Amino acid sequence: MADFKQSDESKSFFNVNSTQDVIDIINEHAPNNKRHFFIFFLALSGVFLDAYQVVIMAFANKYIAEEFTVSPTFSATVNSVFFIGLMIGGLVAQSTVDKIGQKRAFLLSVGLWIIGALILPVVTNIWVLLFVFLMMGTGLGIDFPLSTSAVAELAGTKSKKSGGSVNLWQVVWFLTTTFVYLVLFILFKFGISEMKLWRVAFFIGAIFAISIIILRYRLIGESAIWLARVKRTKELYQVIKKRYQIEINITSEFATIANLNNDLKQEKISKLAQYKILFSKKYLKRTILSCVIATMQSWQYNAVGAYLPVILISMLAGDLSATLLGTASVNMLAGLTGAIIGSLLIAHLGTRRQSMLGFIFVMFSLLALGFIGQSSTFLTLLFLMTLIFSHAAGPAGLGITIATLSYPPSIRAAGVGFTNAVLRMGGIAGVIFWPLIWYKFGITAFYLLAIVPLIGFCTCYLIKWEPLNNPVDKEDEEVIARLRS
Repeated sequence: MADFKQSDESKSFFNVNSTQDVIDIINEHAPNNKRHFFIFFLALSGVFLDAYQVVIMAFANKYIAEEFTVSPTFSATVNSVFFIGLMIGGLVAQSTVDKIGQKRAFLLSVGLWIIGALILPVVTNIWVLLFVFLMMGTGLGIDFPLSTSAVAELAGTKSKKSGGSVNLWQVVWFLTTTFVYLVLFILFKFGISEMKLWRVAFFIGAIFAISIIILRYRLIGESAIWLARVKRTKELYQVIKKRYQIEINITSEFATIANLNNDLKQEKISKLAQYKILFSKKYLKRTILSCVIATMQSWQYNAVGAYLPVILISMLAGDLSATLLGTASVNMLAGLTGAIIGSLLIAHLGTRRQSMLGFIFVMFSLLALGFIGQSSTFLTLLFLMTLIFSHAAGPAGLGITIATLSYPPSIRAAGVGFTNAVLRMGGIAGVIFWPLIWYKFGITAFYLLAIVPLIGFCTCYLIKWEPLNNPVDKEDEEVIARLRS
């Protein structure tokens, strides 16, 4: 840990001899900034864009099929290209931030999404649409690990509130889903045709994204850990002083130590080494747990939550206005409430136990939906809300939260990026296979989907790893040594 010293001027400061000292300082001190809660949400604003796109794509599925004269199945496949982009982006996130730093990586990731959102309103070719979705997905795939890593750094992983802070991404997700359906409802009421709703919504999203990119550039700043690694000592001193109100003394010993970036110039070797560590004996259980939770929750949500309008519109006799307003209400009352409660409970229940409880309630909700069938609209809506609440309060955000808190900073973005990439497989499964299963089996498809949370529950039961209050950042020097070797 960084040494606490007293200077001649009676000012307290910390000697920084290594990057590990910087990590210790960050973990021991919360940011001394009244705006830090807002900055947490700003760091997670890429999640806003992710949720924004997922909701609009699910809504637009049938309109894309009609406009581009393709089958609903092929239209769902078009949507899945976005998830493939998210997988690609997640896998290159660590090497991107290692090369250009957090600040410029944030600009790159959101910049790609903005370009795509501005192109989408005028796209007339299905293959161009595929490419644009892939580009937007890649941008957000890079952004997601950066967002949660930035929050972990800002909050400090030793803090008891760190799990709740990281899990705020799920609150942002359900805030966004509620907001998007309200935007679609307002646009529809103002006379935008059904066929054009998704295009106009993407254009509006580009305006929000431009605001995000400006605020991020001005308020979040650079990662102190990255600055320490690349030996930008003047900027490191300024960031630590501004963010934590701490004076640091950067020793001559620190300036001569070879940094991680220089040791890992050969990109192929660095990527391979990082991923090999994720699957090493020490980290294998953590990787499996985070990936399975993330994948199963993504599958169950993208099957039911993302297609909630499709389910509701059949219950509401095709009334689009009522469907959009009803979906917004369900997401706010069940999803957003569950996400907030879930973030507050993490410190008490722990990430693994909370995931287990969420999975079991989701499974029972799915079985109840299958049993009720179409006999009661009220009970169907009640159990849909129970499902979304249990999902949001339970495993929805915890796969990524566990990944963020289970790895030291030198491989954190790689761990979150890999988990996020695997998570998208669940998204693809939900987006592509759920409509096919729904059209073939109808209400009884809920029985088949109940297998997904059961797998999640069993994994949590068997793998007993809890990242909260585990000093994983102390493992950073050991991991760096392994990367260098």
